[in-house]
Amino acid sequence: MKIVVSCDAIVDRDYYLEAVEAVLDMVGDNCDLYTIVHAQNSVVGPVEMRQIKSTFLSNFTKSWDTLIKNSYLIPSASKNLFIPCSVDLIINISRGFSHGIKKCDETKMLSFIVEDINKKPRKKSFKEFVFSTLVKSFQKKGLRQADELWTSRLDLIPASFHEKAKLVRPPVKLGDYKILPDALFQRDYILVNSEPLDLEKAKVIIDSLESSKIKFKFIGKDDHLEELKTAHEQHFYGNRCGGEMAPLISGCLYLIDLEESDLPVWSLKTMASARPVFSPGNSFVEFGEGFYEAPSSIFNEIQKLEEFDKNSVRGRAVAFEELRFKHILNKVLTDIKKELQTEAPCDNSEGCC
Repeated sequence: MKIVVSCDAIVDRDYYLEAVEAVLDMVGDNCDLYTIVHAQNSVVGPVEMRQIKSTFLSNFTKSWDTLIKNSYLIPSASKNLFIPCSVDLIINISRGFSHGIKKCDETKMLSFIVEDINKKPRKKSFKEFVFSTLVKSFQKKGLRQADELWTSRLDLIPASFHEKAKLVRPPVKLGDYKILPDALFQRDYILVNSEPLDLEKAKVIIDSLESSKIKFKFIGKDDHLEELKTAHEQHFYGNRCGGEMAPLISGCLYLIDLEESDLPVWSLKTMASARPVFSPGNSFVEFGEGFYEAPSSIFNEIQKLEEFDKNSVRGRAVAFEELRFKHILNKVLTDIKKELQTEAPCDNSEGCC
């Protein structure tokens, strides 16, 4: 059986790329990757060793922001990135667009809508505004191509597809994040996720925490806060490998994560380390043990922590662990392979994977 994987873009190392890599790990080394955008050498890892086929958007798109600004070009670009009819199965990990890549009617597709970046609030250009209806129509039409449809949240897809869709948690690599003994840490600082912050909000947070004499560090990608990093470099830890992030997170009092709509990756890594999180609320994680609603005083004083069960807090995060996702996918792939083999046994001469 010939399998390929498709996705929106290979431009940055983030949880979305890790989800794509998790699928690639399962389907074998010989499977091709089809993507709307591939910024060559933008990420380090085994994905760059694959045969990657992309569209003309790769010539001038090096980031997710640029891809969104050129979203009006995606329908035509995806039409030209044709997945051949010799492919038996496409495993698609979509961030809103790649499920619309053109394919043959006979080729089966499992599509996982992880998120829809086209729905994120932003100031649209004139071209984006004019072609927005076309883009939305392309996204909806692409969903009809899926033989098996997964989504991380039902609000990411039209109501007409809800009955067809299966809710699946996006995979997050949590292997480096474990419960460590309290005696190893002083726990005299807090962490703040920098990724959902703009310059104005980050500056207010810095001023509030510094005036309250609270030790803190920003974690996560922070290129968008470069102006502040110059003056407050000591507060920015950035986005490092799990081996460096894990002890920092395990040693914190708690994390403040203002991410409300996207998958709260830093919250999950913190909870996997059995450390609590304060949040304004997030659609992926309900308030409860280890994940608390942030009070208005969150940046003005150290929050008192209630007693909590470390294993319970960790368990809530581990529900998103990559291995669980792979188990679900493997079961479905086994069923699909049996179905395809019944219809047309695999010819090994064609290089199945």
